[in-house]
Amino acid sequence: MERHFEKDLNELKERLLWMGSLAERSVHQAVHAVLDSDEQLAKRVLEEEDAINELQIEIDDRVVQLLALHQLMATDLRFVLAISRINNDLERIGDQAVNIAQGAQRILRHPRVKPYVDLPRMSELVEEMVRNALNAVVRRDVDL
Repeated sequence: MERHFEKDLNELKERLLWMGSLAERSVHQAVHAVLDSDEQLAKRVLEEEDAINELQIEIDDRVVQLLALHQLMATDLRFVLAISRINNDLERIGDQAVNIAQGAQRILRHPRVKPYVDLPRMSELVEEMVRNALNAVVRRDVDL
C-alpha cells in the first residue's frame, strides 16, 4: 500500500515538474517574442497553452485520487495540498505567458518606441521563481 502511494506521489511530482518546465518555457518564449519581435514565437506560446491546461486538469485529478485512496499522514497531506496549489499557480503563469504573447502580437504591428529595458530582468526573475518552486517540490523543502 505504501509503495503504491510513493509510486503515485512520484508520478504526480513528475507531471508537476513537466508542467513547470512548460510554464517556464512559455514565459521565456513569450518575453523573447516581444524582445525579438518574433511573431512565430508568440504563436508557439498560444499553441502550447492547451498542454499546460490539460496538465492542470490531470494533476488535479491525480491529487483527488491520492486524497481519496490513501490515508495520508500530516506531512504527506501538506505536501499533496502544496502540489495542488503550485499546480494552479503554474497554470496561471501559463495564462500570463499567453497574455504576454498576445501583447507581443499586438505591439509587433507598431514601431518600437523605446527599448524594453526591464523586461529581460523581469523574465529572469519569473523563471528563477518557477525553478525555485519546482526545486522545493523535488526536495520537499518548504523553506525554498
